Amino acid sequence: MYKMVEFIYVKIMSINNKKNSVVSAISGFTLIEMLVVIAIIGILSAAVLVALGPSRNKAKDSRIVSDLQQARAIAETLYNPASASPYGSINLTTGQLKTIADDILTQNSTLQVNPASPSTAYAFYAFLSDGTTYYCVDSSGNVFTTIKVPASGVCQN
Repeated sequence: MYKMVEFIYVKIMSINNKKNSVVSAISGFTLIEMLVVIAIIGILSAAVLVALGPSRNKAKDSRIVSDLQQARAIAETLYNPASASPYGSINLTTGQLKTIADDILTQNSTLQVNPASPSTAYAFYAFLSDGTTYYCVDSSGNVFTTIKVPASGVCQN
């Protein structure tokens, strides 16, 4: 009886040892495998970031266009036809126009206004993301993407 118990015990122990050696041999990844996976993830994320660049610029340009259209709407609410200078109260340092100017500044551009003397017309303009083109809106309803700076309160195409 003792011999039989000892035999069963030895068999169970040898089975457990085999299981442990098999499990430890296949559990986990090697350092090389982990480094390869990290390198692949890095390459894929770099490709995604490069692909998103133009989309970001388009989004910034869209925001600038929207802000300029809002600025034109605000300027039209300030319009006073009875005054000698109907657009004389356009001021980029206070009120809603300052908020719009600040928002355009966060898009890496600057809101600029070109009033004609004596402020009978205006043109708002700001650089787009390419750094060479302006988006321009003016009091006569013109809307242009141009490389020319507005003159006398009128966008030039």
